[in-house]
Amino acid sequence: MSKRRLPAVLGLALAAGAISVSGAAGAPTKTVTLKNIAFSPKSLTVSKGTKVTFAFRDSGTTHNVKSTGAKRFKTIADRSSGSQSRTFSSAGTYRYVCTLHPGMSGRITVR
Repeated sequence: MSKRRLPAVLGLALAAGAISVSGAAGAPTKTVTLKNIAFSPKSLTVSKGTKVTFAFRDSGTTHNVKSTGAKRFKTIADRSSGSQSRTFSSAGTYRYVCTLHPGMSGRITVR
């Protein structure tokens, strides 16, 4: 593929929703907080293109976010503070758990 055609192909991929760009200007954002050994909110419904930030606020308790089920996103490794974001570009239900705390689970529905 020629270098001149590459920008056009990338533009088509972005328009089709095949590529996600984190932090795009004007993109909606939501936060899921990890505190008291729970995800809050436990269930979240967002529009395609929404950036979801997982905020670790459980004072010294280590957590992770592991995607489970048919629709998946990249796992967030063990940590006890800070935050990590993921952008959800495809419709569907994304389920996740903290593998360190049985019963700690959540769900994001993308429309």
